Amino acid sequence: MKHKYELKDFLNVALFVVLYYVSFFVAMCAGYIPVLMTVLPLITGIVCGIPFMLFLTKIKKPGMILMMGLLCGLLSLTMGSGILPLVTAIIASFLAEVILSALHYTSTIKIILVYVIFTLWDIGFALRLYLASFDSYRKRLIEQYGEAYVSEMLTNVSSVGFWGSIILTLVGGVLGGILGYAVFKKHFQKIGKKA
Repeated sequence: MKHKYELKDFLNVALFVVLYYVSFFVAMCAGYIPVLMTVLPLITGIVCGIPFMLFLTKIKKPGMILMMGLLCGLLSLTMGSGILPLVTAIIASFLAEVILSALHYTSTIKIILVYVIFTLWDIGFALRLYLASFDSYRKRLIEQYGEAYVSEMLTNVSSVGFWGSIILTLVGGVLGGILGYAVFKKHFQKIGKKA
């Protein structure tokens, strides 16, 4: 792999951030139904698997997953999600980048593992909900969404718990990774022969 970035590398990242984040945003809209808030990590993991796996077929240089995660985190921050999704996006992207550089494209499981690790950035959104037990954060949520929605949402989310959210994120990542890999299997086989 060459390590010098060209304009097309940045354009590739920008294009896939748009594809990924639009998919992510559409999946997150299911959260407007309070009962579905508990399974959002599962939904987003499945829905975003295809654009992320396509992105993996286009990666030519190290650091591109980290750029994607940073941009997704910054988009979330500018859309009012707070700092936690940005922090978790940077951590998850970095870990996915390390795994990809160490394992390359040597097997299906390793490729899917990169996506599963990347999906952990979604935990930043779940952390916000568990912080809602603090009055100041809860008041802000109520101002944005209303008392009835926030109460029902927090009741549903607390039934799953934080660890349940992590498990749902991992399961969504596995299912989305399998789906994305299945769609782009031929591309990954070509990459594997070159690596």
